[in-house]
Amino acid sequence: MASITTFSRLEPQSRSGGLEVGASAQVYDPLWMLARQWQVGEFAGHDGGNPIVARWRGVAAPPTRFVAGPIPPNTMLGALRFATDSAPLESVIERVTVPLEPATDGPAGLRLAIDAGRHFLALLARQKTAQDYRADFRARYALEPLPDAQLATLDPATAAYARLHSGRSIDGRRLLAELAGRDVPRLDRTIDPTDVAEVARAAAAWLVWLETLFDYADPEATCWQPARFEYTASMAGRRSADTFGETTLTAPRYDHDAIDWYEFDVNGAVNLGTGAAEAGAMVTRTVVPVPVTAPGLPAPRFWEFEDGRLNIAAIKPASTDLAQVLLVETLGGFGNDWFVIGVDLPVGRLVEARSLTIIDTFGTATLLKPAGANGSSRWGLFRHAMPVDGDEAEGVPISNLLYLAPRLDQSLIGPVVEQITLARDEQANIAWAIEQILETPLQVGIPLSDTRPPDSRGDPQALPQYKLFNRPPPHWIPLLPVRTGPAAQVMLARGSISDQAGGGHLVGSMTAMLVGGSDGALLIPEEEVPDDGLVVQRHYQAARWIDGSLHIWAANRTRPAGSLSSAGLRFDTIIG
Repeated sequence: MASITTFSRLEPQSRSGGLEVGASAQVYDPLWMLARQWQVGEFAGHDGGNPIVARWRGVAAPPTRFVAGPIPPNTMLGALRFATDSAPLESVIERVTVPLEPATDGPAGLRLAIDAGRHFLALLARQKTAQDYRADFRARYALEPLPDAQLATLDPATAAYARLHSGRSIDGRRLLAELAGRDVPRLDRTIDPTDVAEVARAAAAWLVWLETLFDYADPEATCWQPARFEYTASMAGRRSADTFGETTLTAPRYDHDAIDWYEFDVNGAVNLGTGAAEAGAMVTRTVVPVPVTAPGLPAPRFWEFEDGRLNIAAIKPASTDLAQVLLVETLGGFGNDWFVIGVDLPVGRLVEARSLTIIDTFGTATLLKPAGANGSSRWGLFRHAMPVDGDEAEGVPISNLLYLAPRLDQSLIGPVVEQITLARDEQANIAWAIEQILETPLQVGIPLSDTRPPDSRGDPQALPQYKLFNRPPPHWIPLLPVRTGPAAQVMLARGSISDQAGGGHLVGSMTAMLVGGSDGALLIPEEEVPDDGLVVQRHYQAARWIDGSLHIWAANRTRPAGSLSSAGLRFDTIIG
């Protein structure tokens, strides 16, 4: 009699107490494995070898010409030579420090003048002279006393410092003026002939020290644009010796803490005069490619668990979030198909890739050309752009170009020595430039008062008094909209404050940031004063460069102001 055997549950029965056999996933039928490979089409695969050697070739061209400030379009210049690795790029562009002026009157540069005079005496003491001339130098080049009227205008610390060193310390400004036309400074007595060479050696060493003490800015060509409160600079390098081999990079609006490649645009409208001899050198690098690794990538090995720090399945990008869509597609679909190579390149170079040769495990060499080498425009990330229209922000993307900026990782930043705030006053319908911190001749910042004296209540027995307006707080400079021409844009100019008699006077500035032109005029484009205000600060910075040299410079920084106080202007008031 036939029977039907049924099973409600099937369970494997282990013949041993261990899990080694099951965990090893042994396959005893090679034919089954070959069938599975044929089924998934693995036998029909192409380029199945893994890359084992990559040879990259390219050009690394150093920028050899530098121009501070904006350059008009369609301009050809013979710019000065530029050593890209001689100093940090932040120092080259940001420095606003002025050198010590060889003058004898005024408190400007007082602390630096006294410190420089002390250093000269230290250098002179190191020389083996027959006589001691230090007292003679103090007598001849001593700091002259400042007039009482001038001392009254200084802050208490600076005035006390000037009184302390008057007649006692060497004024480095007077000594610098003396050494402008001679090698040996003059004294009230004759220098021994056997000591002339030693004194001259000390003076020469002092001049070298003074020249390298700070990274000074050229007063005639500075990158800082005082009307726009930002830096502008251009540099050029030659990637090839042909006629069109020069590439000019321009940083049109740099105002951040650190500079990098994305601050520069390709400027095709200017030429800085590089020669064929300045063309960059060819660079070849041979490296071993390694697979790309990242959290969440598919595991390449059997029985290996994926990294749980990133759950790709839980990423739910929006329809407009292209970056997350590309991330999910790359990691989930092609994550273990990507390889990366490291190319060691010198800093401060314009880099252009020429070719990439890949040798796989089968010995096959594959030559790859850079994207855009045949004139094709492909989509890409992290590319320089060349603006072609002033109203177009992005411009034309430039393929196969990267500037490795010689930037600093971190620098020592001192306290704020000067600060101003630009703000809009909607109630008064004007803008304000508020001076808040002033740098003194001692190179420190002191806060400026912005408190207006309270209005007097008047005599309660007298009749009420009409007041046309109240004055703004101290150090608040009004900025009024003007046009310099019929078709010119709106500018904010320094305004004047009226007095009770009906006259007016321009409000002057104390800080160097708002000094204006030679006539005191101050013109700021209207768009440079945003609705939330702008804070401009000056710091001193210090950093070590790759050769161990110390660089010290003063730099300006900008940031949004955030909450702003009101000037409290009132018109047509009755007091009494």
